[in-house]
Amino acid sequence: MSDSSNGPKVSSPAANALIYVTLVCFLVLGIASGWRSHRNTGLFLKAIRSQSVLSLTLNFLAVNIGSGIFFSLPQVGTIAGITGVFAYAFASGAPLFIFAVLGPLFRKHNSKQWSMTAFIMERYGRPLHILYSLVCTLFVGMYLVSELTTIYSVYELLTPLNPLAPMIILCVVTTIYTAFGGVFASLMTDAIQCVLILVLLIVAAVVVGISVRPSKEDIDRVGLVKPTKMGGELFVILTLAIGFSVMYHQGFWQRTFASRNDRDLRWATFFGFWLVFIVAALVGMAGPLAAWAGTWSPDSGIPGSSAFFTLIASMDGWVSGLTVVLSTSLSCCAIDTCQSAMFASLYDMVEQKVNIWVVRAVVVVMNVPIIFLALRAPDILQVYLLADLLACATILPVLFGLIKRLNFLHWTDALVGCFGGIIAVGVFGQAYLGNAHDGWRLLLLEGGLYVEDERVLGAFCVAPLGSVVFTFFFAGLRMVVTRLLGRQQYSYINNIAESSDDDEPTTLEKERVSEKPPVTTASLSY
Repeated sequence: MSDSSNGPKVSSPAANALIYVTLVCFLVLGIASGWRSHRNTGLFLKAIRSQSVLSLTLNFLAVNIGSGIFFSLPQVGTIAGITGVFAYAFASGAPLFIFAVLGPLFRKHNSKQWSMTAFIMERYGRPLHILYSLVCTLFVGMYLVSELTTIYSVYELLTPLNPLAPMIILCVVTTIYTAFGGVFASLMTDAIQCVLILVLLIVAAVVVGISVRPSKEDIDRVGLVKPTKMGGELFVILTLAIGFSVMYHQGFWQRTFASRNDRDLRWATFFGFWLVFIVAALVGMAGPLAAWAGTWSPDSGIPGSSAFFTLIASMDGWVSGLTVVLSTSLSCCAIDTCQSAMFASLYDMVEQKVNIWVVRAVVVVMNVPIIFLALRAPDILQVYLLADLLACATILPVLFGLIKRLNFLHWTDALVGCFGGIIAVGVFGQAYLGNAHDGWRLLLLEGGLYVEDERVLGAFCVAPLGSVVFTFFFAGLRMVVTRLLGRQQYSYINNIAESSDDDEPTTLEKERVSEKPPVTTASLSY
């Protein structure tokens, strides 16, 4: 990354001012947002039906982005060209439509539904509930590691500061206001932060558009314009990978159930998709643009993930300062969302039977090993890929619980299906690569996303199919054994009362009602 850091940097005083003033503003904003929810358990934990279309749209953008977009998206552009950028942008936003479909189904199952883990407890029972909660916590932890790794790299590239101190303080700031105000504080701060982020991105896009104007000859010489085979495969791989992995991110579910009604949810996912798509496409185009402008090239020794920063380094110093503020804002959005999601997963795992302050303390302590892992600078895309493949292999058996015709599925069927999806990838790898050693190592995706053959595409397609096959095969086997033993077949019965989506009061409405004085007989007399 050396060349990308030779351009103008923000001076130490300016960098400290930009970072810490931004963090102080977000801390004040977070505490102010959480003032209403820190003593209200409903708003702190759930914030059910509390968000409008606009707020929810901005929150869906916030949960989809982080400072990592400055690394992963331009890298795709340097490898798979414009097709790859649009594939990544589409795959980033398209999963929101899944929540527009699943959200109403969850509410139909239980009108007071507020998390995926709560549904699993109701439908499958404690064993799968614990497993899913642990996996959710692991997923969010991986997201936190990758986000802290990227903000560390941003500070290292654009400022002369030791990145460790601002990275830790950023993590402390988000921990304080999320521990104070919970989900509601995260929702409110993310909405406001995203307005700032959009303004900064527009300014940055205009500046780059004016400053960087590659010639037609440069574009023709470098390429990256024509559709590529890899770009087409990325449409499938990334859509499957991201679409399944967000099912394990409690931040998405918190925002889904925070919608005031199903209609607002559908509109928010629609607008959210286009916001995410546009933002991702703009940032991703920095990769091809850096290649066309000559600030990055494949033989420069600079990784494609740093292409965005080579572009920034070629501009005036104030653009670097703008990027520092933008990256800090993005990281605050991503980290507070992950922290509130981690809290929800852990609190669900103990069935809300532990003092809420104990869980808060656990989340705070968990930040220590997460920061330690982030300092080891893992391959960000590799971390995401491993999490995504695990999600592809395990989530469908869980979602089958929403289908009434599949009420015969037992938690053991779903569990076997989850392991079956993982096994299927290993079996596919052995068959495709011709030997067991390399085949089963496909589970680690050591070659990364950008390989010449179709092994990665096959892994992401086989994983969900394998989980489905194993689920129903084991269910059929279990039912045959049950019949042979003369025992009653299992069938799930939903005894939870349903209520109309429009009639259900929002969390804020409930709070207002609870604040009103009780109506007495005297007040009704004439």
